[in-house]
Amino acid sequence: MSHRSFRVFRKIFSEFSKSPLRSVAIKQHNTHRHTSDLMLSLQQVQTFHTSPVVSKDKITIHLIDRKGKKHTTSANIDDTILDVVLDNELNFESFGVCEGTVSCSTCHVIFQDNVYSLLEEPLMDEMDMLDLACGLTETSRLGCQVYLTKEMDNCTVTLPREITDARDV
Repeated sequence: MSHRSFRVFRKIFSEFSKSPLRSVAIKQHNTHRHTSDLMLSLQQVQTFHTSPVVSKDKITIHLIDRKGKKHTTSANIDDTILDVVLDNELNFESFGVCEGTVSCSTCHVIFQDNVYSLLEEPLMDEMDMLDLACGLTETSRLGCQVYLTKEMDNCTVTLPREITDARDV
C-alpha cells in the first residue's frame, strides 16, 4: 500500500469509527446499514480529489502560474496541491493530467526553501517522475504528493514555465 493510500485509508477509518450512528450499526450487526453508510461516505468524494475527508481547517496558499500571475486561495489542511488547483478550478494548462497517479509530472511545483524543509521526504516513484520534469530545482515536488499542513499557511508555490508529460517521454 502506498504512503498516500495509507493516509487516505487512515482518514476514512478514523472518520468512520468516530460516528456514534455507525458504531451502533456495527454493534447491532446491521451489515446493510453499516455498508450503506460507508458507501454514502465514499460516494461524496469528488472524482479527482485525493483527500476523502474534507477538513474544516483552512490555510491560505499563493500559486504562481506559468505566466507569473499570482492566484491566492484558501485550502483545506491535508489536501494536496493538486486538490487545491482542482477544487478552486484554477485552469493551469495540463496540470495534473494523470489525476494524481504519479505518472506524468505535469503537477510539478517549486517551493520556497523554508516551506520545502517542512515537507515529508518524497517517495521513490515521485523522485523518478521529477527526474523527467522541466525546470527541476532543489525544491521541486509533485503537487499530487504534497499534503498541506498548518505550517504552510501563506506559502507561495510556483509552477515552472514549461511542463513535460512523462507519459510522452
